[in-house]
Amino acid sequence: GHVTAETLMSILRDKESGICVDAEGFRTAGSMVSVLPRDPALPCVHFFTATPDPSRSVFKPFVFVGGIKPAPQVRSPTFLQDPAKQIPRFQSSVDRRHELYRRHQAALELMEQDQ
Repeated sequence: GHVTAETLMSILRDKESGICVDAEGFRTAGSMVSVLPRDPALPCVHFFTATPDPSRSVFKPFVFVGGIKPAPQVRSPTFLQDPAKQIPRFQSSVDRRHELYRRHQAALELMEQDQ
């Protein structure tokens, strides 16, 4: 048969098969589907959820090219007093979740309240 990116995304979203996990305190962290064309003149396109639980996530397309700048919504924040860079290390903690992840988590919490 012919397998498409959409077919693979639906497989990764399938909770009944156990591929997409959202139970007992464990959740699928994120998913990726890549389209690798046979024609070398065409770019490879990679689709990332960048958020947990692919059954509730959007797969976002990405093409790797030189000079790309990451979108600020998917960059982890930086801290002037970063516990990872202080000595002794990790004496405190900070929230390193990027904006897209935080908003996704908030949406999941709202969805779970409605159930």
